[in-house]
Amino acid sequence: MKIELTDKERLFLANQHEILGHLNTDNSDYHFKLAEQLRDGHEWLYSQSFDYFSENLPSEDADLVLDILQVYELIGDTYSRLSDKSGISDTQVKFPGFDGNNEPEFMSFVDALEKDNRYVDVIQAGNRNSHSAKVHVYERMIAKWQELGKPYTLTKEQLIDILEA
Repeated sequence: MKIELTDKERLFLANQHEILGHLNTDNSDYHFKLAEQLRDGHEWLYSQSFDYFSENLPSEDADLVLDILQVYELIGDTYSRLSDKSGISDTQVKFPGFDGNNEPEFMSFVDALEKDNRYVDVIQAGNRNSHSAKVHVYERMIAKWQELGKPYTLTKEQLIDILEA
């Protein structure tokens, strides 16, 4: 990600890293060096420190992940209430995660949601890395749930319909 800093922002960051260099003696060399690079305007050098910085997740993608987790929460709740679970396996009702190679931004958001104690039961019961693209499958499941009227209590038949979407 390319971050462009104004002179004022560079000055503020340089000062912060100078302070961190004094406070964090284990990493003082890093902080003093970065402060100097920021003050001297060596953009190519200081920009290397921002390589780990991710782009903002678009709102539409965040909403999609939240819808997916909500559907899996409904699926899990319905499955746990069913007395007759025939035709549905435990693995089908667990959140399969996202593909770490092709959907890392979604996986990262799921990790952030878990750290913020949201949808923890759904996330921890499932997987992080599906090892295959899943967004298109989840979109069909959400469409089926919406087609059913977005019920918050599912019948066994509705559950199967969503799982097979």
